[in-house]
Amino acid sequence: MSGNMTNNLKTADQQRAELFLEEFVSGLVGSMEDDIDFILLFGSAARGEFILGKSDVDLIIQTKSDAAVRRVERFAESLFWRLNEKHGTQFEKVLSTGMSESILEESIKFLEKHVRLYKPFEVFGPNDIDWSEGLVKRPDLLPGAVLVASQLTLLYKMKYEGKILFGRDIRPEINPHFTWWERLKAIMVPQSIAFASFVLALILPQKATGYAVKALFYEVDSVNIYQKSVIPPHQEKMRSFAEASQFENAVFDRLRFLLEKNLGLSSEQKLELLRKAAAIKRHGFRGSRWEALRFCLVAFGAIWQTNAALILRAQGSG
Repeated sequence: MSGNMTNNLKTADQQRAELFLEEFVSGLVGSMEDDIDFILLFGSAARGEFILGKSDVDLIIQTKSDAAVRRVERFAESLFWRLNEKHGTQFEKVLSTGMSESILEESIKFLEKHVRLYKPFEVFGPNDIDWSEGLVKRPDLLPGAVLVASQLTLLYKMKYEGKILFGRDIRPEINPHFTWWERLKAIMVPQSIAFASFVLALILPQKATGYAVKALFYEVDSVNIYQKSVIPPHQEKMRSFAEASQFENAVFDRLRFLLEKNLGLSSEQKLELLRKAAAIKRHGFRGSRWEALRFCLVAFGAIWQTNAALILRAQGSG
């Protein structure tokens, strides 16, 4: 497996994910090597932060021809779930293509699958993405890519977090485009996920709090991309998110401070919210439905308030 992960402090969960990925790539390449251009991993498993039963894997598989896409996709999906059972990676709890325990959860997973929120991998043909222009070109993905999904955030993470597990190293060719529309989508995606979280909070508290946690950490990365065109190291990016609503104008900043204080959304409270989100991500949510609703509402409020301040600041400097 090329692009080996060298973190000496790997958790047992991360080691299990890596063993799964090694066998997945070996099995896929062993059967379909002539069809595959490259396999790229990004996200929590690439960062060494995989958590069993909480994390998914983000894989991009690009084929050498359009004709190979469906063939590779069918084989990869069968192999993926077979190895999930063998290694006990518990992806069925996380991914939209896994099993559900109720009709409602099945409906939500159906929606997740179609908006590609929790898919284990995407298989692309050679012309489906223009990597140098930072643009999705495949017709069935184009409307969502242009109008909803943040191509900027995804391509940035592929370029700077990504690990090549097989084949050609595409990372030098990836060129995320920092247009105003892509920046705006970057911060609106987590806001939409957070909105969905509090809608579901009283019905599916575990699912809802999972959404809220994902939205918060998406927002941390997106705020840094929006402001700095870069995602800095862990503590720096957290602090940057917490302080993102501050204004240079003294009057605006005083008003901002009073509102944050009354709403419980000061910089330190946002950092505490992120610490709570990290605990939920690792250990799961342990609380009542009303506590889940409160957490989701606070997460949505923090994201909305941060995004509103970013947009106001951008308009003021424009």
